[in-house]
Amino acid sequence: MSATTWNFFVTLLSSLLVLCIARGPHHPRGEVVVKRHTHYRPTKDSDKITEDESLLHDKEHIQEHLEEVAPQVDLSKMTEEELELYYFLLHDSDKDSRLDGLELLNAILHTTHQGDEDYSENSLDNSSNTKTNDFEEFVELVDQVLREEDKNQDGYLDYTEYVDSRKRAQNVRDKNVSVKIV
Repeated sequence: MSATTWNFFVTLLSSLLVLCIARGPHHPRGEVVVKRHTHYRPTKDSDKITEDESLLHDKEHIQEHLEEVAPQVDLSKMTEEELELYYFLLHDSDKDSRLDGLELLNAILHTTHQGDEDYSENSLDNSSNTKTNDFEEFVELVDQVLREEDKNQDGYLDYTEYVDSRKRAQNVRDKNVSVKIV
């Protein structure tokens, strides 16, 4: 093998090695990296969705949604009311200023990180009883909210109904606190 051929071969291998190392991990460039964390997860014994502060104030859940539309927003400086407004707006997927049952259900399913893949129609037929039971519990939570909080009975929870529900829940909590203090 001549020196020229050998130099060409070594240069080619070196270039390929550098390109492979520079490429980094096995993820294609531009692929969206999905950040996951453990959300608060409502259960059958949980409060009604609109009364569930752990769900409505899950900053990491809200931040996941905000990163898509407003990554510069600092949740740590927000009041509880501002967090709840963002929670409402970020789950209003059709931007009609009201939440329908599917938007409420998707908000809950997102807390499980299984909204798209494990709770699709096809996978429910083949899933374990636990997943089916969880799904049915979530549907019941949504139905309960619409039954009790949809005051105009239009099938949607508009922002006014949402805020009224939150105020009623806060009043109940305040009364319970004052009773315990006495």
